[in-house]
Amino acid sequence: MLSELYPYAWTNYLDISCVLLRLLGLFLLAPAFNHRSIPAVIKIVLAFSLSLALYPVVRPYLTPFPNDFYEIIALAVRESLIGFFLGFSIHIAVESIHTAAQFIGFQMGFGVGGLMDPQMQSSVTVLVPLYGWVVLMLFFVLNLHHELIYLFVQSFRITKGIEGSFLSHGELMRLIVAMFGELFVTAVRMAAPFTLLALTSNLAVGVLNRLIPQMNVMLFSFPITILLGLIVFYLVAPELIDFIENIMTGSGEKTLAILRAL
Repeated sequence: MLSELYPYAWTNYLDISCVLLRLLGLFLLAPAFNHRSIPAVIKIVLAFSLSLALYPVVRPYLTPFPNDFYEIIALAVRESLIGFFLGFSIHIAVESIHTAAQFIGFQMGFGVGGLMDPQMQSSVTVLVPLYGWVVLMLFFVLNLHHELIYLFVQSFRITKGIEGSFLSHGELMRLIVAMFGELFVTAVRMAAPFTLLALTSNLAVGVLNRLIPQMNVMLFSFPITILLGLIVFYLVAPELIDFIENIMTGSGEKTLAILRAL
């Protein structure tokens, strides 16, 4: 029984490199797996272990390993790109949440006190790391890492026998452009309550500044805006988490749409 799952001949394991390369491409963008705090050696060992574990499941959908050198290179590039696109939609969903956190931070007045985020390698507001950890927590609490592995297995069935020219498909390019557009739409929707709060606060400060010109109202506007922002953040936190959950769970359908467009 074991020999049926794992043949004894080592030549039968050449095509396992397809599984490994696709996993490495997935780890470039998949949440949690692409975190910079995880050493590269650990990622490679994890990818190799998962490749061995999933090999008996995906073996019926693997293409025969080519003998020509150029075909081997084309196969490696194709599998890496498929893994890359597999994690692309989930990465876009996470980036939309980070962009919303950046918008909210600016609206609350945290724009002047930026942080250097080691994960994103850029200056961000203090809310971006907070939202990042919330997304990472929901990713494991909702078992989305299991869903991601399931989609990875399904990708071999969906993409079996595809040609190497899948990058020229118009439907794939249309989906990618639509996802980038949806990134900003999602960010604006998440930041909408805080944008309304900032507009109302600035309007009230402007009115007070006209009514009491002797008082430097602008000096007190920044702590007031931050305080009101934290209050609104506390009040809308349950709905905000539900919204993030819907974004994360809906990314699986977009992943399947990308795979079918390859």
